[in-house]
Amino acid sequence: MPPPREQFWGTPTSTLDWCEINYEISPFIAEFWNTLSNLGMIIPSLFGIYDVLKAGLERKFILIHLILIVVGVGSWAFHMTLLWPMQLLDELPMVWGNSILIYQQWEIRKPLNRPINWNILLFCFTYCFFFTAVYLIFKNPLIHHTMYGLLVFVILAMDLRLVNYNQCRTCTRLLSTGFFLYTFGFGVWNIDNQLCKLLTDIRVLMPVGYRPMTQLHAWWHLLAGYATYLHIIFGIHARSHFVKPRTEVQLKWYGVSIRRVEGVSSTYSDKLH
Repeated sequence: MPPPREQFWGTPTSTLDWCEINYEISPFIAEFWNTLSNLGMIIPSLFGIYDVLKAGLERKFILIHLILIVVGVGSWAFHMTLLWPMQLLDELPMVWGNSILIYQQWEIRKPLNRPINWNILLFCFTYCFFFTAVYLIFKNPLIHHTMYGLLVFVILAMDLRLVNYNQCRTCTRLLSTGFFLYTFGFGVWNIDNQLCKLLTDIRVLMPVGYRPMTQLHAWWHLLAGYATYLHIIFGIHARSHFVKPRTEVQLKWYGVSIRRVEGVSSTYSDKLH
């Protein structure tokens, strides 16, 4: 939306400008709430990295958490500046990161000393490289939405196949909760896009302290970010059904966490966990 005051980062060059009045809250941040809400992607995965290190789990799970952090930082930069290079810093890692998740899911039942699956790796790289090249040329947001959405559906299909295979109740709960949060977030994202004028009119009539609650794109960040974090926990716990050490999911003051469980069989036949 048109900024009501001088633009600290200059004229927006991004192909998208969301339903938040630019520079309304801070003269240094184009979309304040859409920027701040990216902490919902960054903070949980910082705790996640700590949990992985503390439990002595495979280092690849640090990489998975770092991907979510990179997406959060990129989205922060995009919404703070509304510049095209920062938009790329947000959107490219979303697609490349999903491809890494697909590779992880494909290899989730393989032993620790497995060789690299070059066929899947090459497919994921080719898909991401093709997307990046086409997107840089045409700069159409629908390209990103489509290519990213296809990967989301692939991941969901692989997740459903996995929970059907290992019959893990905790995995099912994590996947179901994450799916609900992500789907709900996607819903409010669409409402924000389609009903922006109505939301803006309603926002003006509300007390100032309640207006942030109507920033639906910010809610998308919070909901989708935490849903993705839950998916990472889901992947870690599901992996422990096939490779030691076993893990269990627990609740802490900062939310869902993962911890190592000693002296428990790593076979997937343990249906209760």
